[in-house]
Formats: sequence, C-alpha cells, structure tokens
Amino acid sequence: MKVSVVPMTKALARHWHEAVQPIVDSHYSHDGLASQKTRADVGWRWPNNLKLVAIHNYLTQLPGNFSEKGKAMCVVLSKGEQKFPIGMLSLVPKLHCNVQGVERQRAFTWYLSDAPAEVYEQLLCQPAVRGVAKALIDCTIQAALDEGGDGELLLHADPKGGRKLIDFYEAGCRMRRLSPRNGSITAVWRRGCPDEYFYLSGSDAQAFSARYDARR
Repeated sequence: MKVSVVPMTKALARHWHEAVQPIVDSHYSHDGLASQKTRADVGWRWPNNLKLVAIHNYLTQLPGNFSEKGKAMCVVLSKGEQKFPIGMLSLVPKLHCNVQGVERQRAFTWYLSDAPAEVYEQLLCQPAVRGVAKALIDCTIQAALDEGGDGELLLHADPKGGRKLIDFYEAGCRMRRLSPRNGSITAVWRRGCPDEYFYLSGSDAQAFSARYDARR
C-alpha cells in the first residue's frame, strides 16, 4: 500500500466517520472520564469539521476579517483506486492571531486526528503507519510556506486529550506553550485558556519540516 496526502473530500470524511470513528469511540475516552485510554477526538464528527472549514472560508470574505481561507487534508493508504483515511486535518495557513503580544498571520492546525493502533489491527491487518500526527503538523507548515508565510505555527491542545497530548506537543514536537498572560488568541473567538495553545516559531517550524524533506 502507498501512503500519501490528499485533499479531504466529503467521501473521505464520511469514510472516517463510519469506519474509524466507531473504533476511536469504543476504545478511548476523554481525560478523566473512564479507565480507557485517552484521546481528545472521542465523539468528533469529521463531516462536521469539514463543514466548519467552509464556514470559516465564507467568513473570510467579511470586512475586518484578516485571516485567509482554510483547508482540509487526509493522509490515506491507497491500494489501487481505494483510499483509506489514516489521518485527518483541518488547518488555516494564515490565521490572524496574537502570540505574546504580536498580532500577525500564522499557520493554525485546527482539528487533527490520526488512526489508532486498533484500526490497523481490526480493519487494515497491517502494522501501524508511524508518525502520522507529526506528518499532519508538517502539512500545516507546508501550507503556510506555500502561501508565502514563514511557517510559524499555532495549535490548540484540547484538554480532553489529557497530559499525554500535552507531552506529545511539548516533548514530541518541541513546541512552546503559551503563557496564561498571552491574552485572547483572536479578537472574536478563541478568547479563553491561552495556555492550552502551543506554537513553533518560523525557524523552529522549518526545522521541524526539514525532517520530512526526504519523503516529499
């Protein structure tokens, strides 16, 4: 099978929701709610997440909105014409936002899911593809670079993902956590809990992406 990144379609979002999401929901829980393993994306509906990108894109046309249009992508396993989604991403290559008092356009990783090990065991009958979540973060950085940005990136660590998710961003991706004193991320939405956000500077983002250059 071949691994590739493709634009997210309604069909791929529906495929994830019908095949992958039930496995996520049955094997995992939100932090603190059960003894099961923890994932932030329990209960997510990717067809709805895809619609949110369309809504965001419509709102960019309104006066006073300094952000640009978003995108949605999938990492897929392909066998012939069949594509199975193993990673899901929505992003905004240029979101106007505040980081440490500096307002500017930055890449924003919006929603991100990678297929759990149980999907490979139960549905694909093959070893898990490793590094999908980091590859999706790289997709956000590349989208920003493609649109003339420097790759500086912001993302939100959903508290429902617990300490494991925070450790992934801090230790696994070497991102910096915003201070509670950062203030609102954007003027209209994302006002609360700035310390739930992590970022990479432009130089750090480019160094992060350089790890994947050989695979492009």
